[in-house]
Amino acid sequence: MSNFDALAAERMHLRLTCRHLAGAGPTHPAAEIEAIAAWLRDYGDPSSGGNPVPALQPDVYGKGALVEEFEEEVATLFDMPAARFMPSGCMAQPIALRIWSERASNPTTAFHATSHLELHEEFGYRELHGLQAHLIGEANRPTVATDVTELIGPDGAAHETGLASLLVELPAREIGGQLPTWEQLEELSELCQARGIRLHLDGARVWQAAPAYGRTLSELAALFDSVYVSFYKDVGALSGAMLLGPRDFIDEAAIWQRRQGGTLYSAMANIVSARLHLTSCIERMPLLIERAGQVAALFNLHERAGVMPNPPHTSMFHLRLEGDITKLLEARDQVARELGIWLFNGLQPIKGQAAGRTELSMGKASLALSDDELQAAIALLLSR
Repeated sequence: MSNFDALAAERMHLRLTCRHLAGAGPTHPAAEIEAIAAWLRDYGDPSSGGNPVPALQPDVYGKGALVEEFEEEVATLFDMPAARFMPSGCMAQPIALRIWSERASNPTTAFHATSHLELHEEFGYRELHGLQAHLIGEANRPTVATDVTELIGPDGAAHETGLASLLVELPAREIGGQLPTWEQLEELSELCQARGIRLHLDGARVWQAAPAYGRTLSELAALFDSVYVSFYKDVGALSGAMLLGPRDFIDEAAIWQRRQGGTLYSAMANIVSARLHLTSCIERMPLLIERAGQVAALFNLHERAGVMPNPPHTSMFHLRLEGDITKLLEARDQVARELGIWLFNGLQPIKGQAAGRTELSMGKASLALSDDELQAAIALLLSR
């Protein structure tokens, strides 16, 4: 085995055996499948408190009690008329924007330059759905109302400038989980409503956004025409997403889901996984937002570390570490060996700087680390 292979193997071992700062921490791949199977057995067992039915039937092509109950549950949570379970946000969000564009009879939407649709989906909105997009605002801050007025003019109507919809991500992951203020968000919503622009929420991590604002999910959703949420980000479930909006909008989205091959014969395991984890995620999120602030403060004690935004807006932030990246990773490994704490995964180089950047998103693993333990780990990391 080469030195490179040996180092990679050791690092994998450390990742799998150490306590983690970010995320949920390592688990056995079989654990989730076993939990899903147990839930399905208990659901039909009256003695377990489940519904008194012989067995829960799988969903079939997007229909059946298993999925429809969950869709109704999530729609109620957001106080929206209807919801549709889909395999991914990469499918759900372009469908939403296409529907709004077709209803407005123009193909143009807008979103932030760091939107997932622009950076990570091979331009599916354009290549599959024929949409055009304006990249709006400044790349290092959230979208606000003035970004829209600069695009369409202070007195212009949406149809005059070809803007049918606007997608806003809350929180914005690529810029460290930043949020606009609640007042800025209300102003943006009011502007879009006045100009006939459909406002869509990229809520992949909306579970962080609502409690960060001190608002309910329904209060946040009330500012938008449609909403997408993810069940593997933060929630910790298997892959899956939900698109929410008016009933006729969701009915139309279901047709597009079918056209794109997204109406699977059964998505039973993914649906059950989401149902298993959603409530605990929502209950835990205020603690994780508080924990992000605590962790950021511990890093800020060191001159070679910095966080963005400072303080964090949600339960995630970007961490900047000064120094040679190879040596920083070696120091991370040493912390793992000596203290059994895995601080972060990789580091991305920062152009023009002798520094690296990583994303830290607090999960339940962070709640199991004491401040004293973490302070010692950070000190060891940055002393080398």
